[in-house]
Amino acid sequence: MILGFCGFSDSGKTTMIEKIIETLRDNYSVAVVKHVGHGVDTRGKDSDRFRRVGAKEVVLIGEGEEVIFREPQTLFAVLKSLKHDVILVEGFKGVKYLKKVCLSDAECEGCIMRNPTVDKVLEHIKREIEVEKILAKLPNFNCGDCGHRNCEEMARAIYRGEDKFENCRYWNPDALVSVRVNGKEIYMGRFAQDVVMNTIAGLLSAFKGVGKIEDVEIKIKKSS
Repeated sequence: MILGFCGFSDSGKTTMIEKIIETLRDNYSVAVVKHVGHGVDTRGKDSDRFRRVGAKEVVLIGEGEEVIFREPQTLFAVLKSLKHDVILVEGFKGVKYLKKVCLSDAECEGCIMRNPTVDKVLEHIKREIEVEKILAKLPNFNCGDCGHRNCEEMARAIYRGEDKFENCRYWNPDALVSVRVNGKEIYMGRFAQDVVMNTIAGLLSAFKGVGKIEDVEIKIKKSS
């Protein structure tokens, strides 16, 4: 779950992020990505404060580069590389794809809340975490056969109690088989998935050294 924070200087961004970290740290792994325009923060500065209240990882990104522990990367690459339950981003108000909490009257792209309370932000974060858990159980085909525009929309409906997993024709609680032929996704219902899964698992289990099968990747390319 990724959420940005932006606003003028002294608008309370860092204090709000600190409070969120302190509330979530016992149940979730939290990381912070912060934009720094004038070099790396030192002891007592924002990044140090985030570490002290429980952030598992703090990444500082300067003008055009990432400062601290990786090779220079874009914000998108940094966010993709982090493996945490919650990633809080301070700054980057012009990044359109990043949903943000806006403090003060500062202009920012992707604002979903303006001047909310900490409790309101925490409510949003916890809801999004649960929606992401539901989405991870759906096939993510975005086929629309369920009547929703995509799997995320269905995940939100399931979270609200307005729909259920069983209404996804491709949902399989025991396994998910995803097949692409010539670059095109082939949708398979639960019965077809089970047939493919059991056939492949049965074949592979006969090979020496193959233990419990939890994940299988197969790529076939026929010569012309």
